[in-house]
Amino acid sequence: MPEKPNRSVLILVLAFVACVWDGGVPLTHSSEPEPAYHQGGKLDGSLKSALPLAVYHADSNHLWNRLFAAFYTRSSNLPSRPGGKPITRIEGGDYLDFLGWGNTEYWSDPATTKKLNLLLDEFLEAGGSRMIDDPLRRAVLLRDLWAAHDFLTDQNIRRFGPLETRHRRDRLCGKLARAIESLALSPAAIKKLPDTYAAAIHSGHFARKQDFASSNDYLPHGLLTKPDEWVEIDFHQPDIHEDLYDRFLTMHARNYRGRSYFRVFYRFPDGRAQLTDYLKRLDQTGVDWRQAAEFGFILLKIDAPQIPAGTEVALIQFMMTLDDQLRPTPTKIVESVRHRTYRNNDGTSEPYTNTEVGMHVMEYTFKRRLLFDNLNQGGLHREPDDRRLYRVIFQPADARDWGTRGREPLFRQCVSCHMTPSAKRTGVHSIQTIVHMGGFGVGAQPGIAHALDPAQSATHATRVTRWKTKHETYRRLLERLNR
Repeated sequence: MPEKPNRSVLILVLAFVACVWDGGVPLTHSSEPEPAYHQGGKLDGSLKSALPLAVYHADSNHLWNRLFAAFYTRSSNLPSRPGGKPITRIEGGDYLDFLGWGNTEYWSDPATTKKLNLLLDEFLEAGGSRMIDDPLRRAVLLRDLWAAHDFLTDQNIRRFGPLETRHRRDRLCGKLARAIESLALSPAAIKKLPDTYAAAIHSGHFARKQDFASSNDYLPHGLLTKPDEWVEIDFHQPDIHEDLYDRFLTMHARNYRGRSYFRVFYRFPDGRAQLTDYLKRLDQTGVDWRQAAEFGFILLKIDAPQIPAGTEVALIQFMMTLDDQLRPTPTKIVESVRHRTYRNNDGTSEPYTNTEVGMHVMEYTFKRRLLFDNLNQGGLHREPDDRRLYRVIFQPADARDWGTRGREPLFRQCVSCHMTPSAKRTGVHSIQTIVHMGGFGVGAQPGIAHALDPAQSATHATRVTRWKTKHETYRRLLERLNR
């Protein structure tokens, strides 16, 4: 007969399971370190080796891995901190963004383009797209090559560099276009691509509730499924606004050249009704409309109605792809989640936040190694709060290599845009999406955000799809393929 379990032990086990089930304690408190990267010190976050990672295939020397490494790994030689000595680092790898800044010459350097051309030739001549059948891997590799194509095309559109360099880029883009075309999936296959946010929630890795003291890996469980709690916002009101020049596209989508679409959600402590009432009140009493009329920029009044403490804001980035007719098509694959919780409205250090100015920030980015490992954690990995990261988006068109400010801690990047007490950007004044700035070069100032009807959840994806089909980078992709 098996031994009867100890009653006190059984109670403890059941209590623990109940706590986990209720979301009070996550199964794991933090994302495991990525083994291919240095952890801590001056090399923190950099690759240990320039050899291809085993991302797309278990064999690191597989053609897909070699091609990916050539486009997503490069060396830097910058100080780890301002004023310090330069340190050689190997950057990129399983990284969200293509490491290209407006004025970089690296990707069109003869030595670089020679290596890239040889790999693309091998891919095209050997039928590289048929080497892996998995639709998810195909869609992500298409995404990775599409980013490189658009970046190099954009440099040529701006006539950056001499004619010989532009010809070199154009030849490379022609091969990239053919590789992209060969990877494209049918509409039916795209529709079957996974909902990775749902996979992340069901993985059990992410806590239901925030524990600010331990800063656990909290990911909002109802973000896409509980509209009474998490309210998606938009600016376009058809009975008021004419959508000229696609002015209601987010600046984030513009910076990603329409290869991603973004959705913004707010959560107030007392739910949807509290939020919608607040937005109406802010629109009625919180805007300096005279300033807006005279100068074209909406400005919130200093005494504008304030958001309640405990307000949460989430920006979720989804991947776009191209179908086998090369039509831009949205997916449910999440590329990043940026989450903020406002614990106070005045930028003070109490109660605790990881920024020490009243706003608690978390950022999750997709990792291919997790995504391709049976959707482990839904592919999402939390970026360490203090890790210094390069900013690729929201950089000037003529930004130098590695960006205008080099590597900065994640929390500093968030605070510099969203929560600066000295500039009185605290509370509602720090939520840029509450007033739509329309995007650079558009100048639209349509006013305060409003709650989007849950039945219109495809709004932002549809808008980005339409915008991308009109973009010059997309037109040139089609021209290179004689489409």
